[in-house]
Amino acid sequence: MKRQLPIRNLAKKILALLPIALTRNERYDRLTQRVINKTCLPNSNCIDIGAHEGKILAMFLDAAPKGKHHAFEPIPALFEQLKKDFGARAMIHPEALSNQSGMANFNLVLSNPALSGILKRPYWKAEIDSTIKVAMEKVDNLIAVSEQIDLIKMDVEGAELLVIEGAIKTIERCKPLILFECGHLGGIAYDFSSKDAFDLLDLRLKYRIFTLDGWLKQKPALNFADFQQHFDQGTEFFFMAISK
Repeated sequence: MKRQLPIRNLAKKILALLPIALTRNERYDRLTQRVINKTCLPNSNCIDIGAHEGKILAMFLDAAPKGKHHAFEPIPALFEQLKKDFGARAMIHPEALSNQSGMANFNLVLSNPALSGILKRPYWKAEIDSTIKVAMEKVDNLIAVSEQIDLIKMDVEGAELLVIEGAIKTIERCKPLILFECGHLGGIAYDFSSKDAFDLLDLRLKYRIFTLDGWLKQKPALNFADFQQHFDQGTEFFFMAISK
C-alpha cells in the first residue's frame, strides 16, 4: 500500500498535465477550475469541504487571492500537509462537517484516502480501511454570521446532504454557489435518494441545479427527471447549484 499511494499521486500529476482529460475526475477538476475562474472575484470567500490534498483550494487562492478561504479535512496526515502548504493563506480546519456536533467514527480508506468518509461507502474494488475518531461539526457553528461566503465546494463521499443541512443558515444568508458531488453510491451509504437531494436544494433552499459542463455551455437547469437519471445511472456525479 505504501508503494501504491505514491504511484497513484504521480499518475494524477501526469494526468493533470495532459492536454485532454483522460479520467472523469480530471474532467471534473478542469470544469471546476473553469467555473471558479468565471464566478470568483479577487475578493471572493470560498469553502473547500473535503479538501484532500488542496487541488481545489489552490484554485480558490489563484482566482480569489484577496478572499478569506476555509478548507476542511479530517484525515490527520492530509490536514497537516494542508497546513504546511496553505496555512499562511487559508484557514485549515480538522473537522468532518455534518449536520451535528460531537466526536464520530470516521472510515479512513488507507489504500485510497479520497474514498474516506464518516460512513463507509461502497467501493468499486477491494480497499483497505480502518476507523479513526474525528471531531464533527456544522458549518453554521464555524462560520461567523458576519462573514460572507461566495462559493462552497463539497466532496465528502456521500455526506453532502448532511453538510448542507448543517450549513442551512449560512447558505440562506450568503446564497453561495455550491459545487457538490452526488450519486447513488453516496445515497446507499447515507440512505438518501435523488429526490431527497433535489428537494433539499430546489424546494427548500431555492437553488437551481446544473451539470458543470451544462452551465458553462449556458444550458438550462436540470429538472428532477434529468437529475434523477444522472444520479441513478452515474452519467454525472458532480454538480453545481445556484440560488434562484
